[in-house]
Amino acid sequence: MAHSLTTWIVENVQKSQESTRSTLIKKDPGETMNRTLLKIAQPVFLASLIGLIFLLFRESFATAKIIHLLALISWFAGLFYLPRLFVYHAMTDEQSVDENLKVMEYKLFYYIMTPAMILTLLTGIWMVELWRWSMPGWLHLKLALVLLLLIYHYQCWRHLNLFSRNNNCNSHTYYRLFNEIPTLLLIGIVILVVAKPVL
Repeated sequence: MAHSLTTWIVENVQKSQESTRSTLIKKDPGETMNRTLLKIAQPVFLASLIGLIFLLFRESFATAKIIHLLALISWFAGLFYLPRLFVYHAMTDEQSVDENLKVMEYKLFYYIMTPAMILTLLTGIWMVELWRWSMPGWLHLKLALVLLLLIYHYQCWRHLNLFSRNNNCNSHTYYRLFNEIPTLLLIGIVILVVAKPVL
């Protein structure tokens, strides 16, 4: 069963990742520098972009909410998918699959999840600022759940580093359970935002 799952992953990974894997094995200094710069540049670019939009549409709550929702969807897409990759990663003993998963996990975390998280937080602050920092009770509880999401995001980063250094000691069962946490948090956030209970 485990072998069939890992084989399926290999068959669905992009063909171009073979050359990427070879580059990573060679550890070309220029490529490493480019990846580091991209990790820094992408969040800075997004922060600058949201700053410009904020200046142009500062009083538009609708604009802030639209960007917030789009960023939140992207963030949760990563929070759902990355732990699933960890499941497959913990199950495989094949070197080729291991290298492919390292590339996929790295790109997902640094190029999608983290920029989306930053954008979600910035637009959330924007909306609260439009409320003149007058926050109802349900919003305080929602922010507590967001704090748990940030802790979960940090834990994803820790697990990512363990896999990248070949130091993972957790089983696939652990990652299957770990993968359920953002679902529970999302359910709580949606209930609070839609129902807006008086607390």
